[in-house]
Amino acid sequence: MFIKTSNPAFKDFGDIVYDDMDFSSSHKINLNNKFIDNLKLVTNDYTFIKVTKGVVMILVSFDSNNIKSFIINRSLHIKKGIYFNFISISDEASVEVLTNTEFKSITLDNPFNYSNISSSLDISEIYTKFYQEKGTNYNFSGEKHSYWELTYVDKGELLTTIDRVSYHLKQGDLIFYAPMQFHTQSTFEKISSSYLTINFKMNFNHADLLCNKIFSLQRDSYFIVTRLIEELSNDNLYSDDLSLCYLKELIIQMLRLDNSHFHSKPTTHMQQTYENELLNDILLYIDDNIYEKISVSTLCDHFCISTSMLHSLFRKNMNNTAKNYINELKLSKSKELIRNSTHTLSEISEMLGFSSIHYFSKKFKSYFNISPTEYSKSIYN
Repeated sequence: MFIKTSNPAFKDFGDIVYDDMDFSSSHKINLNNKFIDNLKLVTNDYTFIKVTKGVVMILVSFDSNNIKSFIINRSLHIKKGIYFNFISISDEASVEVLTNTEFKSITLDNPFNYSNISSSLDISEIYTKFYQEKGTNYNFSGEKHSYWELTYVDKGELLTTIDRVSYHLKQGDLIFYAPMQFHTQSTFEKISSSYLTINFKMNFNHADLLCNKIFSLQRDSYFIVTRLIEELSNDNLYSDDLSLCYLKELIIQMLRLDNSHFHSKPTTHMQQTYENELLNDILLYIDDNIYEKISVSTLCDHFCISTSMLHSLFRKNMNNTAKNYINELKLSKSKELIRNSTHTLSEISEMLGFSSIHYFSKKFKSYFNISPTEYSKSIYN
């Protein structure tokens, strides 16, 4: 996550300049670099920087080894003894440097290379979309084609072969066929199958990460498939765009999935619906009572469920614990209250049920990496 120079963490390296300064005698530097192998040392107390074009990252360090990075969002004064240099985040950028001295340069042992945030896979078009329901003893003799194909088994079981290798898919399983992979599909003698098939155009340079393996969906991926099927089935505004987004999200989830850590998936639609409704009621209750002292036992008593069931609901659907979720929600609420500037920090601490202002400040800084006081000052500035 990027940090701006207006963040209090930058204060060790320099200060924000809020007054208009005369940069008419400054030196202009045009940037398009994503790589630097040196840092410049500030040798006096008169070095000011202003971005005049594009998005610029400044790299700063005390010793040229432990380098910190910030996005420049204000004119800056860089302190004496600080090493610095620039990276252009946008394609082109420029800065003006106002100083009365020459900088000393030092070569980095480990050059800094910035990688743009960009997509590693691109899905440009969905060719076909079928939800197929096949009875027992169905047999498709096979085909190969120049585009990607996805098959997700919604119910029952399906047998598929890819280049003569067999794969047995069960409910909740998903498989990909890469371009020009010959594949067949069939059902079993006593087991039917309902499954989603999508043919699509995708640019992706790591096909081996998706091919020749079965993916068993976790619950978050199951929700993505549900939304994908819904959008593929209607003609609402931007449904096509959402379908492409959900398909890409699903593929990314599969790429990140470690099957060895897979624990659970929905067994039936009824079970999933029940758990979703219960969890939704619990989340609404927490939100409505955020100013009260809420504990795990409070939730269990109110909803007549066991501690283990509550833990399972949050672990499988929120990837979190109920206790952590409550604390995180309270801390997020405290940020909102600080931004509103209608209560003191002591009042906010008491309103949200923290035992003391010191405990509140400790939890706040631990979670947001900034104290409530510093955060309040940064909002004011």
